[in-house]
Amino acid sequence: MDAYWVVMLFALGTCIGSFLNVVVYRLPRGESIVFPSSHCPHCGRAIKWYDNIPIVSFLLLRARCRFCKAAISPRYLVIELLTAVLVCGLYVCYFILDLRDGAGHFASAWPMFVAHAALLCGLLASSVVDIQLFIVPLPVMWFCAGVGIVAAALRPHPFMPPSSAAAVLASVGAIVGLFVGKGMLHLGWLQESFLDAEDEPSAASGEGTGRPESVAISASHGVNPRREILRELVFLTPAIVLAVVGWFLAARVPAVRGPLEALLGGETAGRLGTHLACGMGGVFGLLVGGALIWGTRILGTLAFGREAMGMGDVHILAAIGAVAGWQVGVLTFFAAPLFGLVWALHLLISRGRRELPYGPWLAVGALVVMLFYDGIVDFIVPGR
Repeated sequence: MDAYWVVMLFALGTCIGSFLNVVVYRLPRGESIVFPSSHCPHCGRAIKWYDNIPIVSFLLLRARCRFCKAAISPRYLVIELLTAVLVCGLYVCYFILDLRDGAGHFASAWPMFVAHAALLCGLLASSVVDIQLFIVPLPVMWFCAGVGIVAAALRPHPFMPPSSAAAVLASVGAIVGLFVGKGMLHLGWLQESFLDAEDEPSAASGEGTGRPESVAISASHGVNPRREILRELVFLTPAIVLAVVGWFLAARVPAVRGPLEALLGGETAGRLGTHLACGMGGVFGLLVGGALIWGTRILGTLAFGREAMGMGDVHILAAIGAVAGWQVGVLTFFAAPLFGLVWALHLLISRGRRELPYGPWLAVGALVVMLFYDGIVDFIVPGR
């Protein structure tokens, strides 16, 4: 049975990779990922189904369009192969090699697997776009986060720790606070941060025109980064305050904590309470992951006077937490800089490009933590 799933998931992975190629090409350009159908970007001719078979068609066509003979980028083949390896490899690591305790059987754990596989595919697509354009396709991360939360609620699994009463009320408070912040923006009481920033550094700053080496916004872009980041802090204030209030009520007020713990423990709502607790575990993971990067962004910008981290990175770690749980999100937050540092040192020695997008290192960190979570935690907390 394992051999059957390995083959099927590899084949499915190539198809998903083919779709990711569409996402990577069209989404940053603001194009629909559904219409029109696949076509050659050079001559515009529609690609026939027999020329759109993942991997096979690329090899048979010898990497050239059937009609105009324009070269097909090898990126298409690479993404299809990488996606297949990720999806198939995840199954092997979880259900054959048992790299993680508690994975269980695929027949019962498939919602978790689908969510984790979707996250890895989304991280791959986002990394490719981030490397090319220094932007993160946010809808991809939103989709991954939604799948993770729904999967956790649909079929509770040990990989997604259920939320405590305090975490649930804190999460609810934070979500309400974020809606309050959005309302402040909608009513014009608060302006979005970096809204007036120029796309390129001004010539007066001494920096060249064209694509800048640094994607971080500084004073050379016509704004005061410290003042702009304070707008984000104001935006987040209702969420922070309401999260603290929710946590306090659940932790310190027995009249609130008791019924909520009974609900989440399934004592009053049966299995529904368990599903709710795990679904809220995904929500809590999303908020913890997003808060780690957003907090770093705010503190780093205030300290150094230039934009630290990007909002795309906030959404990436939020999606990781929503799918894999807050613990994986926290470990990824600390693991990603290690991989980024190694690459940065390599570029420094080789005199390569100094600025790097951070999203791909979050993706690499998430992959490593998801696969080797047990060993990492045993190393950090011996004898747990």
